[in-house]
Amino acid sequence: MSNAIRFPDSNDRDRRDAGAYRQMEGDLQDLVSMGRIAAQLAQETDGDPPVCEARNLALFAVFHLQEMLLRFAAKYENRDWSAGEEAS
Repeated sequence: MSNAIRFPDSNDRDRRDAGAYRQMEGDLQDLVSMGRIAAQLAQETDGDPPVCEARNLALFAVFHLQEMLLRFAAKYENRDWSAGEEAS
């Protein structure tokens, strides 16, 4: 049985997972905040002329949120959060 694989016990795995979720929290909170800003700006421009500063800010917020979501998704897909390490 020297070729047997040793799996971490649930406490070790829980600690690693908790560390990864702690690292993810800041990015997730940034996304939530940007989503609120984008939604508020977009709502405030309803009925404004096509070219105005408020509408430009709303469009910027929406497209910036899209970029943030794509980066977050890429980090998630690549497992870019180091499980078990403290967030810096």
